[in-house]
Amino acid sequence: MTRTSWLRALMLALAATLVAATLAQAAEPAGGDARHGGSKGRLQQQLGLTDQQAQAIREIHARQSQALKTHSQTLRQAQAELRRLVLIEADQATVQAKLEEVQRLLGETVQMRVNTLKEVAPILTPEQREKYAAMAEKGRRSRHHPRRQSS
Repeated sequence: MTRTSWLRALMLALAATLVAATLAQAAEPAGGDARHGGSKGRLQQQLGLTDQQAQAIREIHARQSQALKTHSQTLRQAQAELRRLVLIEADQATVQAKLEEVQRLLGETVQMRVNTLKEVAPILTPEQREKYAAMAEKGRRSRHHPRRQSS
């Protein structure tokens, strides 16, 4: 495999990380809890969630929080190791094995996020689901196309 192919594979892994981050943003309540926006969380305000809906979503996130945190840390470590291996021009088999590990971990991350969304979706009304999807898309676009500062 050529150096260009390795760099392309690394870029794909990094792009997949961005996808995972986007799903993370969509799956987590905006603002996390009542720390922002007064007594109600920002997501609760933006979607018009009832207190019961907001509590159910908080419980889902709390239940999955530690597993996701541990998994994300493992993924970051594997990505760092992959970058290091590519930069030191490690042998092809070693880089390929690490690349496959990163791809597997990315797939697991996406699956975890999808599972979270599958649990959250039935809690929301159809209108709230549409708003939630629009918020996630808007957040994804703003992260990939930051506004330019005017001089």
